[in-house]
Amino acid sequence: MSHIGVDLVNISRIREIVERHGERFLSRYFSKSEIEYSMGRGNPYPHLAARFAAKEAVFKAFASIGLNSMPLSSFEVAISPSGVPELRVSVSDSAYSRCSVAISLSHEREYAVAVAIIEDDFQ
Repeated sequence: MSHIGVDLVNISRIREIVERHGERFLSRYFSKSEIEYSMGRGNPYPHLAARFAAKEAVFKAFASIGLNSMPLSSFEVAISPSGVPELRVSVSDSAYSRCSVAISLSHEREYAVAVAIIEDDFQ
């Protein structure tokens, strides 16, 4: 069965939070590699916002099947060798391992958006 989650984030909101809370915010919601990737870009905020949106979208999709007890830091957005974003889940719960997750990210000017589709075999 398929489950979907979507989230939209205002990029300037992420910038303001990072400027106000810095490393405390970053380390709470992002992995070291997500921070390094985003901060290595000319403008890190669209990349951080897209990753934050992806985590929220994944959280919403998992919540639709009753799996909503994971913190956002348990999800990591990585870029595959082919350049496609992929999700890594750092939880050993077998329910999560029974799911396949596809994500898509986009950002433009003011907003970043992410969509997550989860396929499960809970039938």
